[in-house]
Amino acid sequence: SAPGRAQSENFLWAHLANPFLVLELAADAGREQLERQGAKLLAMLAAGLPEAASYPTPLGPHPRTDEMIRTALAELRDPDRRLIHEWWLRGFAA
Repeated sequence: SAPGRAQSENFLWAHLANPFLVLELAADAGREQLERQGAKLLAMLAAGLPEAASYPTPLGPHPRTDEMIRTALAELRDPDRRLIHEWWLRGFAA
């Protein structure tokens, strides 16, 4: 059914918005690398650089916004939330 498919797609895209994917970082990226990458992407978006406007996912490119970058940074700054995202990313890659 269409509503079921839409719900499945929304669930899948929510998982493809994993902070590590949004920031294009590996699960073992350190805090400094995280902050540097976030700042770089925000500056690139502000400058209108097209390569910052999307990020690669297993299902193809997905649009990236400054709000997504800020949310990703906040998620990965929280050790408990970060652990969940690391677990998900490693499971997805396997």
